Amino acid sequence: MPRSPVSRLAAICAGVAAIALVAALAIAMQRGVGSSPLGRTDAGFAVAHDFTLPTLDGGEFALADHASGPLLLYFWASWCRPCEEEAPVIERLWPEYRALGYTFVGINILDAERDARDFVARHRLTFPLLRDVEGTVYLDYGVYGLPEAFFIRAGLRVSEKYNGALSEGELRAMLARLQEGS
Repeated sequence: MPRSPVSRLAAICAGVAAIALVAALAIAMQRGVGSSPLGRTDAGFAVAHDFTLPTLDGGEFALADHASGPLLLYFWASWCRPCEEEAPVIERLWPEYRALGYTFVGINILDAERDARDFVARHRLTFPLLRDVEGTVYLDYGVYGLPEAFFIRAGLRVSEKYNGALSEGELRAMLARLQEGS
């Protein structure tokens, strides 16, 4: 029985998506994704790469619009076990640091939108949450694993990054250093 045009189109789309995923994984492997040690480290670049991404609530977030104050960029995914531990810590500190002029941004990567939304609802996250569907931002930032956080001073000057889940004490200390270096 011949396939319908709709089923052929679906098969072609699935094939293209699979090829795109394999290409993204190949680029990630070439850049050393997955080989970074846990803890504080140098980001490897001095100025944050600018980007604009869609938010999970249907808006748009441009990093350049938030260059006047300190930023925390947090890369996460719903399937990441350490992200399950870290997300509530970040959410707990968000109102306090927002009042001090900080911006916290969660960037969801390599995830299904529904799973990302379920994660956000489960942890009641309220800080800006973005989707890096194309994978360009996480590749530009050289993200090695999840979770991974970048600490950025005013003027988009990168201070440092942290690979792995941050405790509340570690997060507070790194956020304090952002103000000290301003």
